[in-house]
Order: sequence, then structure tokens, then C-alpha cells
Amino acid sequence: MYNNENQKDTILSVAKDIAAKQGITKINIRSVAQNSGIAIGTVYNYFPSKGDLLVAVIEDFWEGAFVNIDWQSLSNSNFYDNLEKIYDSLHLYLNSFKENWLEQLSLLKTQEKLIGKQKENEYFGKIQSRIMTLIDMDDSLRSYPWTESFSKQKISEFIFENMLIMLKKGEKDISFFMMVLKKIMSN
Repeated sequence: MYNNENQKDTILSVAKDIAAKQGITKINIRSVAQNSGIAIGTVYNYFPSKGDLLVAVIEDFWEGAFVNIDWQSLSNSNFYDNLEKIYDSLHLYLNSFKENWLEQLSLLKTQEKLIGKQKENEYFGKIQSRIMTLIDMDDSLRSYPWTESFSKQKISEFIFENMLIMLKKGEKDISFFMMVLKKIMSN
């Protein structure tokens, strides 16, 4: 018999496995219960709705995406090299799933999408904050005139939103984006 914490972990693990192999839209309480060997009622005790289960899976997904980034290694490189490392790490992580999760998240039902979006935005805020820190760490970017036209927050949002677009498309090479970004940030 599972203890309470193990049951919750098992349920989440099975849901993540379904999402990784079949896509996030294939997660439902019945299939998670069946695949975990845990009663449907017990699954509902931990996750009162499919939306709650999806939020837990989405949160775990983004946690996994960002935990793979070696933030310590970014402290000694220039800003653009750091962005490429972040992008490469996210690209590699996303490619480990059968379906493109970024595309899958957009297919969720409206209520599930709203709840998932809230969790996503928390993680997006964290990475945008890290991008601003990386800007501050690069001495060559602190005094450029671009800072008069754009705040660090706006430029970090722009960078990360474009990275997400490229990740959704499965784009491996971001050299053109980096070239454009250098042009923007050097004027």
C-alpha cells in the first residue's frame, strides 16, 4: 500500500508519463487512476479536478525546464553567450518530449489554459528576471544607449517571448535572432 505522499507522487508521475508519451491533452483522471493502480476517488483527493492535475504537471514541466539551466556557469560569460546557453538548454529539454509541450499547452481547454497560464507566467517572470540580471552582469551592456529607449524589463520580455516563439517552432539555430538582438542592443 502507498503512503499518502507516495500516492500523490505516483499520481503526478503517471500523469507526467502520459503527458510525455502521448501529450498533455491526453491526461485525464480516469487514465491516471488506471495507470497508477490508485482508485479514482483517491486521485480526486489529491487533485480535485483535471485542471488541478494539469497545473501540477505544467508546474513540474517548467520546473524541469529551468532546473536544467546551469545558472552558475552563466556568471563568467557575456550576455549573448549566456542567452544561447539558456536557449540550448530549453531546446534540449523540450526535445525530450514526444509532443511539443509549448504547442500542447495551447490546446488545453479555456479554464485549464487559464490556470496553466498562471503557473507559466510565474516561471516566465523568473527567467525574465534572470535575463535582466545577465544584462547587469555584462559591463558592455550597462552603458549602451538602448537603455534610454527600452527598460531592462521590456527588453527581457522581448527576448524571452521571441525565444518561446522559436522554441514552439522547434528552431535549433538562433543565430539570426542573436544578430538582430545585438543590433538592437548596440544602437
